[in-house]
Amino acid sequence: MLSENEKHALNLIDDDELIGWVQALTRIPSVWKPAEGIGEEAAARWIEARCHEIGLETHFEFVVPGRPNVIAFLRSRPGTTPDAPYPTLMFEGHTDVVTEGDPAQWTHPPFGAVIRDGRIYGRGANDMKAGLCCALMAIKSIQRSGVALAGDIVLGAVCDEEGSMIGIKHFVERGWADRVTACIVCEPEENHLCIAQKGVMWVRCVIHGVMAHGAMPLTGVNAAYPLARFLSQVHALEEREIVRHGRHEFLGQPSITPTIVMSPARGGGEPQNNVMPGAAECVLDVRLIPGQDPEDIARRIETMLAASVAVDGRLRGEVQVIEVRYPTSTDRHHPIVQALAGAYADLTGAPPVYGGVPGSTDGTILHARKGIPIVTCGPGDIHIPHHVDEWVSIEEIKLAARLYVLAAIRYLGHQ
Repeated sequence: MLSENEKHALNLIDDDELIGWVQALTRIPSVWKPAEGIGEEAAARWIEARCHEIGLETHFEFVVPGRPNVIAFLRSRPGTTPDAPYPTLMFEGHTDVVTEGDPAQWTHPPFGAVIRDGRIYGRGANDMKAGLCCALMAIKSIQRSGVALAGDIVLGAVCDEEGSMIGIKHFVERGWADRVTACIVCEPEENHLCIAQKGVMWVRCVIHGVMAHGAMPLTGVNAAYPLARFLSQVHALEEREIVRHGRHEFLGQPSITPTIVMSPARGGGEPQNNVMPGAAECVLDVRLIPGQDPEDIARRIETMLAASVAVDGRLRGEVQVIEVRYPTSTDRHHPIVQALAGAYADLTGAPPVYGGVPGSTDGTILHARKGIPIVTCGPGDIHIPHHVDEWVSIEEIKLAARLYVLAAIRYLGHQ
């Protein structure tokens, strides 16, 4: 049942402006191409301008040159202090997009934001500029409605989600997350309520042997064979983890996937037909579900690599954990989940669809480093990100903006 405050805020959503925003932001290329001087700055400046127009307290911070974050607040009480004991809801999204690839493969120009058959086409329209625009419109509608919220809203539009997530890490390190009590990650999930997401651990494993002539392999030590033995053990470890942890309701089974297998190893020069390289390497992409212990898995990988090189004293193994992002899970009875669920039911007349995120979002950093409950919920087909002819549904955009309005009002409450 909608309150009068909620109805008023919803009526202030300007769908034409919203769709125009999505098109405008999509038309700004924000693929990270440092050699060409292209990154997220132009997209971030566009968002900064909208925040100023709305009247938000806005901060623009460079994480590294050319890669900024935009942080904007709709304050419930002017002059509040960082330790204020009331809720703060964050809407989170990223301004970077992946490469468009070969533009000739696209039906429409990759950054054209063409509308056809109820869809906006363009790189980043789905992942995830539409979600960011929906959050902006929701904040604008709430601000214009004059509803006196009992907590703050913060928008975090950060850089580099598609890479090392330096944007959200900087957001946390700068203290912006300290007051956040819940977060809606506006990634494309068809407006499903994704209350779990897989974690990820990337592990680089190198086996050092002794380089030799391909015609005289016994004068050296071949690193390829122990790497093959090691990968066989990795496959067995994956199977044991699946048996041990089973299938998660929303995330399915865990996995350990060799994504890079190469010899010579990086830095070992170009491969040659008649040269047995001095080292071989692989990178393991470990996808984690709640209940798994990445540190334990890393130790077992290290033990397996040591066993694989133990056959010859001249072999040496090296394990480097590149990064760990822990899996997340938010109870469906948490207030932010309940606020979104009620909003979805009231707006659609149907029960919400719960789900999980198979990949990794900035929310993993917020959850791991600050314990912030997160729900990933935004417009866009789940399977379209990074594809040629990426698109987002206009109807899903309209629904997402309204979901965000109701969720914010209901989660934060009235003064």
